[in-house]
Amino acid sequence: MKMLAKRWMAGTVAVVTVAGLAACATGDADSDGTVDGPVTISVGGMPTTERPEERAFFQNRIEEFEKANPDITIEGEETRYDVNTFNALLAGGGLPTLINVPFTEMQGLISRQQVLDVTPYTSESEVLSQLNPRVQEVVSSDDKIYGVPWTAYTMSLLYNRDLFAAAGLDPDAPPTTWDEVREAAVAITESTDAQGFGSMTTENAGGWAAATMAYSFGGLVENEEGTEATVDTDAMREVLEFYQTLRWEDNVFGDNFLLNYDDASQQFAAGNIGMFLQGSDAYPRMVDSLGMTPDSVGIAPLPQESNGLGTLAGGTVAVITPTATEAEAAAAIKWIEFHRFEKYSSEEAARAEAEAGVAEGVTVGSPESPVVDEAVYATYLSWIDDLINVPRENFTVFLDSVETLPLVPEPATKAQEVYALLDPVVQAVLTREDADIPALLESAQSAAQSAIDAG
Repeated sequence: MKMLAKRWMAGTVAVVTVAGLAACATGDADSDGTVDGPVTISVGGMPTTERPEERAFFQNRIEEFEKANPDITIEGEETRYDVNTFNALLAGGGLPTLINVPFTEMQGLISRQQVLDVTPYTSESEVLSQLNPRVQEVVSSDDKIYGVPWTAYTMSLLYNRDLFAAAGLDPDAPPTTWDEVREAAVAITESTDAQGFGSMTTENAGGWAAATMAYSFGGLVENEEGTEATVDTDAMREVLEFYQTLRWEDNVFGDNFLLNYDDASQQFAAGNIGMFLQGSDAYPRMVDSLGMTPDSVGIAPLPQESNGLGTLAGGTVAVITPTATEAEAAAAIKWIEFHRFEKYSSEEAARAEAEAGVAEGVTVGSPESPVVDEAVYATYLSWIDDLINVPRENFTVFLDSVETLPLVPEPATKAQEVYALLDPVVQAVLTREDADIPALLESAQSAAQSAIDAG
């Protein structure tokens, strides 16, 4: 997803009992997962009327799918995942057959039996049986698969390659540790009119970035079960001390400390910030929407300390309601294959999509975290090689890390509330030279635990 607000849908969902709920379909599914007889399914996420072009594209895809699969009828719905309405929709039978949810929700939904086990269907699919194993872990439990991840991103270090060159730094050798980030930030500040480093600080984005950095220093902000806050740790103290050093000792942090996601992106795209943390899927936004030249954008793996855990991973998963019949589930899987994965199984489809992107003047072949395995993705890239308009050679270090840097999920419980509690902590460190980091973290730890305990 391009906007952080669209990624941020974290939170807990209360337990809903689904036993006894039933859905009706006239078709059946054969043992190989194919649909035998007519069946109708509902699919959430249809663009609203406020986005007519996207809505028309979605509806056209439905028409194409139904033409190729005459026994399946797709009913598009605007329903989107919302932590505040999901339970009621599920309990009342109003949930679409297929709906998209963020990575952060999957393990909770699985444990509460609120999504269907799709293992029998994905195992019979040529492309869905070849998902990226690292991404598939997000939707797996006890060797079973409960959804299909179709977009993924990792938090990365975005850097301006032009500013690196102007500061005498090698744009093809981005920093790999936070000490190297500091050195590069100083060089950029001293050699250019830009600030060497920046960060989002408001609307939960400050906490999001700080939590991501804590991973790279060896710490989490919650335990893996999401039952205990772990905000007040050595790792988070190191993050804030790093900020403190860059702000008050090195003076490379600029003078605006109230930046949200959009603000920071715009400042970076304008060449006013040398480096900041952002999702690895930021390239299209920076180039297509904010006007950066392709050769100016640098994306590097999240720098790691010796005890680093890896980088925060996010994305979107298509899940099927647990009340779906076998026929509905099989039809939903066929739709996912067609709508989200056709480009990975059909050279014709891959090239058609790429050619459309080139015609529209948007990026084709952006650096990303693939949702399919390495071999499938390499084949896809080979199909569209002559249409790629992105200098992928500039992202070699990042692309090499995709298969090796460990992925760490966002907090399992009250992620947004925890991030929100860290925003003022980050702001305090950047605006008060005498900020008491231990006291700030002690207070944030208590508040985070209270939020978790409140359920």
